[in-house]
Amino acid sequence: MGIEIFAGGDVDAIEKGASGLPARRIVFSDGQELRGDVVMPFYGLAPNVDFMSGSGVDMERGILVDGRLKSSIDGIWAAGDVCQIWSSALNGYRFYYGYRNVRRMGEIAARNMTGETVDFEEQGDESLQIDDDGLLHSPLWEHD
Repeated sequence: MGIEIFAGGDVDAIEKGASGLPARRIVFSDGQELRGDVVMPFYGLAPNVDFMSGSGVDMERGILVDGRLKSSIDGIWAAGDVCQIWSSALNGYRFYYGYRNVRRMGEIAARNMTGETVDFEEQGDESLQIDDDGLLHSPLWEHD
């Protein structure tokens, strides 16, 4: 199993590969193409929270929220990759990644905004896994 990292370029399309070829075909705006079994796009892990400057909301690298995803200001919640959630186990704030976590954060924030009291709980392992068939699974994409 080889891994190729391609940094840079504007992606026009990620398509299903043709029969007998790798599972994905990536087409760039300059016409260049790559083929691979797995495509893992990364655009950086620094959330863009500049829009919150001057709001008074507590921030570090992201918006600081409690376990219910509420910020330091009443009426403001945050979910997804822009928030750092308080972890009493770590005695600090941390980011949670992966579609399951982000999807759950949206649900939890919405429920708490409407008056419920629900704490966020991590939705599984955040590491890459290779199953018995040699297939790669990641919390960064849906594979259920």
